[in-house]
Amino acid sequence: MIRNRAPYFAWCLLLVGMCSFLRAHGQVVEYPIRAELQMDSVQSSYIAEWQQATLVLTNQSPRAVRCTPRAVVTKNGQILARTKLPRSDQWVLAPGESVRLRGASIFGRLILAPDPAHHVGLWQALPDTGMVSLCIHVTDSMGIEHFATPLCRTLTVFAYRLPIPLGPNPSDTLVARHPVTVRFSWLPVQPQRSGTCYVVRCFRLPDTLAIAEAVRIQAPLFEQRVCDRTELRWRPHALAPGRYVWSVQALDHERDAPIGSSDGYSLSVPFSVAAPPNVQRSNHHRHRRR
Repeated sequence: MIRNRAPYFAWCLLLVGMCSFLRAHGQVVEYPIRAELQMDSVQSSYIAEWQQATLVLTNQSPRAVRCTPRAVVTKNGQILARTKLPRSDQWVLAPGESVRLRGASIFGRLILAPDPAHHVGLWQALPDTGMVSLCIHVTDSMGIEHFATPLCRTLTVFAYRLPIPLGPNPSDTLVARHPVTVRFSWLPVQPQRSGTCYVVRCFRLPDTLAIAEAVRIQAPLFEQRVCDRTELRWRPHALAPGRYVWSVQALDHERDAPIGSSDGYSLSVPFSVAAPPNVQRSNHHRHRRR
């Protein structure tokens, strides 16, 4: 009976030895920095709007540590954005010292993937939306030596929907009276956000040009910017009968950068301007006399 139990006790001793080794090994590689991340789980696809995120780094080791945060955003194993390395901005934490980082200090060096030119994409939208994974590593400037346990969060990333023109629309025919008033109205960017500006542009639409050509090769007859509004009135001195086309572009107030895809432009919408009825009657009588 004793001989049969010998292998059992040997295995127990081996397991105890392995556990002791692992505990000792864990103490050797204990990270010097404790990192804490506070961030909403729902975010815009624009990294520049992740300003409310807060990362607190605390040096719990007896030595000073020079470190910097490195972020990686992935979806289904594919990298959407990552911190550009080497990163020059670093923080030196004395023993027991803490630092609180916000927004651009955490994500200010993110580049979008794939990006062969490695441009910093702070005010560019992530190439995908939905459920993504964000992991923040606290490392040296080259991202080689790690000083804290990685912090990973699952985020829901949404894309802004472009403004939608309401009027004037293709079924509208304005009358070229003096003075004439053109009332432009549109649905705002969704989800709505403060600090959104809109630039309304209106062009002539000759019969010889398609809509895309008219807005690309011509200078606008009218261009005006408004902020946090979805209506604008244009009162030109004169507006000749004919066809016109207009669009609205959404911009961020602080950065003057487009919001949404297509550089923030809505669809271009045509409308018509007709001559006043008395002018039409005069022309009709003139033709009858001839």
